[in-house]
Amino acid sequence: MDIDIAEQLEGQIESKALSLKELFAEDPHRAEKMTVSAAGWTLDYSKNLVDEPTLKLLLKLAEKADLKAEIEKMFTGAHINKTENRAVLHTALRASKTSGLVVDGQDVYADVHATLARMADFAIRVRTGKWRGATGKTIRHVVNIGIGGSDLGPAMAYQALLPFSKRTITCHYVSNVDATHLAETLRQVKADQTLFIVASKTFTTQETMTNAHTARAWLVGKLGEAAVPHHFVAVSTNAAKVRDFGIDEANMFGFWDWVGGRYSLPSAIGLSLMIAIGPTHFRRMLAGSAATSPSSSPSSASSTPTATAPTPTPSSPTTNTSPASPPTSSSSTWRATARASTATATPSTT
Repeated sequence: MDIDIAEQLEGQIESKALSLKELFAEDPHRAEKMTVSAAGWTLDYSKNLVDEPTLKLLLKLAEKADLKAEIEKMFTGAHINKTENRAVLHTALRASKTSGLVVDGQDVYADVHATLARMADFAIRVRTGKWRGATGKTIRHVVNIGIGGSDLGPAMAYQALLPFSKRTITCHYVSNVDATHLAETLRQVKADQTLFIVASKTFTTQETMTNAHTARAWLVGKLGEAAVPHHFVAVSTNAAKVRDFGIDEANMFGFWDWVGGRYSLPSAIGLSLMIAIGPTHFRRMLAGSAATSPSSSPSSASSTPTATAPTPTPSSPTTNTSPASPPTSSSSTWRATARASTATATPSTT
């Protein structure tokens, strides 16, 4: 931190014992000057005890700290997470670009959209009834088992976007290792109509796996061991552990070490939400997130979606009770629809 600017800021704070009433009286246009809007959000910071000289000093401090260059490093995949020597690229999860950002030898945008395509295929199969449980019944309940970022984001977004959800499918979120949380959830569902999503990058998270194994035992007690792959999928990167649990690796949705837990909702962690609201509304959510920041980096032109493209057509429901592997040919469809314009969203139950 620049000592001179820091001292000036401290001096400003000590010399001005102003109240908000005084600040608004001094400048009738204060609220207008200190309000910004983007992507439907409005930020009003006029209710803070700052004035224009203080703001100028704060901006000067940001320039001295070379904040723009540091933001650029984040968007372009530099390893700014010094503790773990990793990139911090949650911004890539919402970008409409489908290629062009290579980090540590991987095309980040291509990987992101390939995963989104697999999620969309799976969500459509669950929503249309093509994916069925071991007894041939359609899925009516989705239970997401996770903790921290693998729970809070999807749970919050599900509640916020409930008007856009498919009302014949109810999502539940279990995170507490206290057995009551899972027990009360299981009282609300039927085994042959329930899909469990186990969300753990390593598939070793103690709280999550305790709940996952409890849910597995409950399901096996109701439907038998053979039912597990029909009723469990994973959001993880540990294929061996996922297989050991009894989940088909084809139904494992991965994500990356550059995704921090609290920022992971737009990744495969959001699978339960995509099942609830559908791929189209999920894309609109991503587009809304992208509208709040450049899609690549501060120095690049923003790639606002402009072209329109058809939404993937869900397959017709079938009575196949085998959890087939997701089709691999739809990444191009996802990429096309990801670039579609974000028309005003309306609630839908289809």
